[in-house]
Amino acid sequence: MDQISAKLYPDEHLIPRKRLFSLLLSRPSKQIVMLTAGAGYGKTSLLKSFFHQYPDLLCNWITLTEPVSTLDQLMNLLPSHPDKKPAWFVIDQTELIQLDLNETIKLVSWIEKLPHTMTLVLSGRKNPEGFPASRWKVQGTGIIINKEMLAFTRMEAEEMLKESLHTKIPNNFTHYIFASFDGWPAGLALFCNEALHVNSYYHFKCYVDSFYKNKDLVQYLSTEIVSKLPEHLLAFMLNTSLFYKLDKELLQEYLRDTPVSDYLNDVAHIQMFFSENDGQLRIPRLFRKFFYDLAQKKLGAKKIGAFHREIALFYRKKFRYIEALSHALAANEDQLVIEFIEDMAERYEPKEFLLILDGWLEQFSPALHLYRLSLFLFRCLPVSLTASLLEHLEDIAFYYKDKDLLAYTDVCHRLATINFYQGDLNKAIHYYKTSLEIAVSTDNEPMLALNTTLLAQMYRFIRENDTSLRLSRQALAIAETRGFKQVQMHALWNMAELLLDKGNLETAKRLTEQSLEVSREYDEASIIYPMCTMSRYFRKRGDVKKALDWAGQALKNARLFNIAGDMGWAKAEIAVCLRAAGQLKEAQRMLEKSKQCFNGFQYMSCLVQKRLITILCDQQKYDDAQHLDNKLRDIIRKSGYTWIKGYEILEIRRCPSLKIQLLGPLSIFINGEKTHIKRKSSLRLLLLLASSGQRRWSSDELIGLLFPDETEEAAANQLYVALSVLRKFLEPDLVKGRSSTFIPYDGSHYYFGFDKADIDLERLQYLLNKPYSPQVFSETLSIYKGDLLKEYLYEEWLIDKREDTRSQYLSTLLKWLAECERSNDPRDAARILETMIKLDSYEEKYYLRYIKLLKDIGEVRKARRVADKAIEILKNEVGIDISHKVDKLLNNVYVVRPQ
Repeated sequence: MDQISAKLYPDEHLIPRKRLFSLLLSRPSKQIVMLTAGAGYGKTSLLKSFFHQYPDLLCNWITLTEPVSTLDQLMNLLPSHPDKKPAWFVIDQTELIQLDLNETIKLVSWIEKLPHTMTLVLSGRKNPEGFPASRWKVQGTGIIINKEMLAFTRMEAEEMLKESLHTKIPNNFTHYIFASFDGWPAGLALFCNEALHVNSYYHFKCYVDSFYKNKDLVQYLSTEIVSKLPEHLLAFMLNTSLFYKLDKELLQEYLRDTPVSDYLNDVAHIQMFFSENDGQLRIPRLFRKFFYDLAQKKLGAKKIGAFHREIALFYRKKFRYIEALSHALAANEDQLVIEFIEDMAERYEPKEFLLILDGWLEQFSPALHLYRLSLFLFRCLPVSLTASLLEHLEDIAFYYKDKDLLAYTDVCHRLATINFYQGDLNKAIHYYKTSLEIAVSTDNEPMLALNTTLLAQMYRFIRENDTSLRLSRQALAIAETRGFKQVQMHALWNMAELLLDKGNLETAKRLTEQSLEVSREYDEASIIYPMCTMSRYFRKRGDVKKALDWAGQALKNARLFNIAGDMGWAKAEIAVCLRAAGQLKEAQRMLEKSKQCFNGFQYMSCLVQKRLITILCDQQKYDDAQHLDNKLRDIIRKSGYTWIKGYEILEIRRCPSLKIQLLGPLSIFINGEKTHIKRKSSLRLLLLLASSGQRRWSSDELIGLLFPDETEEAAANQLYVALSVLRKFLEPDLVKGRSSTFIPYDGSHYYFGFDKADIDLERLQYLLNKPYSPQVFSETLSIYKGDLLKEYLYEEWLIDKREDTRSQYLSTLLKWLAECERSNDPRDAARILETMIKLDSYEEKYYLRYIKLLKDIGEVRKARRVADKAIEILKNEVGIDISHKVDKLLNNVYVVRPQ
């Protein structure tokens, strides 16, 4: 056994515990002091400081180094003591006193017979069992000092920090340290040994929050706590680190095969301590983070996520939805989150949701942070519910403004997001800017990135695209540098949408694909947005089928989560695709469903209604369109949505009732409905007139082309029947044939009334005469769906026109290609060449130019794929071997092919 001299020296690193000194001296007749606490609570330092101030009291100090199993062994360690002079005997490491029941009774009897001048001090992590501690306290013969009394008070912590750090720390700093360490002296001492180099509250908070990873602290906790925990108790601690509060009954029900009460008592007696709060136990913040981090390292993030999911379902069975919600979020179980919020919306008053919106959820799990929750959580909350919380949150923001900048940053962000979903974009921009400015001043990178990307989205909605693109790029740089995956996904998506607006389709596609990849791994509930962007990309490329496929996938995914706004977004995209496919009635129905989904979200509702007006005009439903337009104008005026393009000057224009698609598969639309002409001669007549531009035809010319094998009389008769049927088909209410809108007669010739109809061939001719721009090229792609009337390959009167159209299209593409090369737009040039190859897949020079361009812009894998395909096609179909030319082009380019 180790014995210490009566002359002790104080520990210079800990402040004197004067309030405890008073307690030790408060009862002159005491016979025993029991000092019990785990590692790091300063038991030894307290006694050293006490006896340094009162040196005459200490008679002897014994530190046990091996177990003591009998009273006689213990008595042999204690020297005699003077009868008249007060004498204190200290026995340290009392957890080594391991007496059976009879020996314990002897020890208790001996203690109670001690003279009033003798005080026995038992100090350790665990007192011998069987001591009548409560009786001794009542009789005044004993003093019990436990961990709660040994823990530093806030004032003691402030004094220690001030003396150790040699600087005055703001009150909110010391309060945060004190709350994080729960007054644990050893932790505070280790903190004070570190040089504090922080210049903002945010940096300071991050420093304190991550102190559980400090190497000295980890070594201390590992040595003093983890290594001394039996395996079953360590497993228990790893499990309980997932819980914010430790309710014994709930824990016992969740951990059915675990003796929870016994384990909690064992842990409390060893080293790990819990603070009591209204009768419930909780793990101090510092220890909880340490054990949660240890659990992730030992068990893996995947298993921890599965535990969070189990706990979420367990809490739901107990109808404790807020705890359930926190664990569902920590588990990344988006569908569960939505289910829980729906249940909560049915049973709680709106004000109860302030718990969710005022940062309460983030306290529940070390895995939660607003920058991870915001993009998903606010979409889940019903718009009608959040509207009633705006005033309360504004009051909270006012309270935090001058007291806690970090909390104010978060509340302003929440206010911005709620205002956005309410449709008030001006207020949303104001609050995002406020939150962003504070995040910049405090160097709060997660909130800086989050606010930047959402502010970029607001600017995109109000048509300030250059500002939006700049902010998105800033957000993306921060997100990719710091690993903020949700922000990364959102910024990529927003940039893709902007680039589609600019006509940079292939760059937009690449960004969308990257956004999809990040979404699949980190934020699956948000994947519908890049899916809809991919649909929009294919619409602009003229591939309506693929566009519909992507939009359908988006809707299918949105239905999994059943978030109203997401459903509305996906349905709106499907409606646009249906319109492009000529299915106007279906498009109208889908937009009406989208409008219902955006009920309460006024801004998005306006955009959907704007599209609905266009669909109504397409169907010649002008009165309905005008009625909706009047209502919409009023909403826009009252809400200040001046950026909704064209709405201040919108007029309902009477759209052509006839629309014909001659390029690619033939389609005829009358009043928005796709239709067919059953009489072949009438159809051939329509196609001849509609494809011949401004040319006028005599009866003889028409007869010669359409009925060359008939007699003159029969041919003339068939022409007039075909003409009559066609006119009546196009205009059922037509009374006189010569009054026809679409096929008039000037007295000697028939011709087509192009100014009254929408013919894709005419629109193509118009675009091919314009200089290159990404928008013109994209629109041309959407129109040219294939060769002119390709179903009618053997109509002689179409052969020359088809070749001329194709040749003119290819010639214009060559001209545009040269313009792109002159203006150094290699990616646009690559898009044009890709289109040219689709038109003429046997032209060697197109392939070679395309491969070189792909190589120059760094897309070497694609260059290799195109090269392999070109070699195969030209060799098999034309008999030309270009492999040597390709090898020369791709010299020094190495592509690792998958095995």
